[in-house]
Amino acid sequence: MKLTLIVLLGSSLAATTLGWKYHYTDTTMNWTQARQYCKTHYTDMVVIQSQEENDYLVSLLPNRSGSPYYWIGITKNHMNETWTWVGNNSTWVGNESWAENEPNNNHSTEFCVEIYVNTNKNRGKWNDEKCSNQKYVVCYEAQCNATSCGRGTCKETTENITCHCELGFKGHRCQTVVECPHPPQPAYGHFNCSGGNQTFNSTCELTCPPGFLLTSPTSITCEATGSWSGPRPICTIYKQALLAVAGCGAFSGFCCICFCWMKHRKRKKLTQVRQPEEETSPSSEVHG
Repeated sequence: MKLTLIVLLGSSLAATTLGWKYHYTDTTMNWTQARQYCKTHYTDMVVIQSQEENDYLVSLLPNRSGSPYYWIGITKNHMNETWTWVGNNSTWVGNESWAENEPNNNHSTEFCVEIYVNTNKNRGKWNDEKCSNQKYVVCYEAQCNATSCGRGTCKETTENITCHCELGFKGHRCQTVVECPHPPQPAYGHFNCSGGNQTFNSTCELTCPPGFLLTSPTSITCEATGSWSGPRPICTIYKQALLAVAGCGAFSGFCCICFCWMKHRKRKKLTQVRQPEEETSPSSEVHG
């Protein structure tokens, strides 16, 4: 269910939604004056980014039986330029945006746009007009601010604001930091976590008791997924660690000996093959 509130604000009317607010005047002005009015009292002249938003805006505006209608924030400076929205440089124009036979640039300088809010087939359609003509205006007031999304980027829609959270944060307003479960208790030693918590980017370092050796890595880090980085550090008894090192050294030595022996056998075999070839080759004789 959509909740829309219409209130009187001086010489303007405001339509309030859960997202940004639309404000429309009950006095007319040219396009340049209209934009200045919007920027002075609100955020800017209205910017429409989809057909759905266009239809929603029209549903908030009072019907008018004829001109003047409402200026909207799309314009251009020259005949061959692309229509561009103020503020964000968007060039969105829907397939059904323009009224029939529009834009026609009837007076060669129709570089501003009004939106029809009548009851016929052109309701919600656009018409290009001379910027010096007198129209009502629709402004918008942004609802996103520095505190809207604690650790995220605020994006406005017609009925709400959406927060795109930074890495490691969650919640509809990005107000909650990602947490990891308490590290599992190791067989030996215990984890000491930075700051005493287990939140995003915090680290927990394993401390080993006397007589134990800490393997690499020495710590784990809480990741944005809510899980700990791996592999996990382990406390190993010195004797076991030394045996492991000795075993690794012995295995490496054995591999080295095998490799050298095989290389020697291959070289010896090649030598044996060459010798018979040299003995059977015909020798050169010199006759006097």
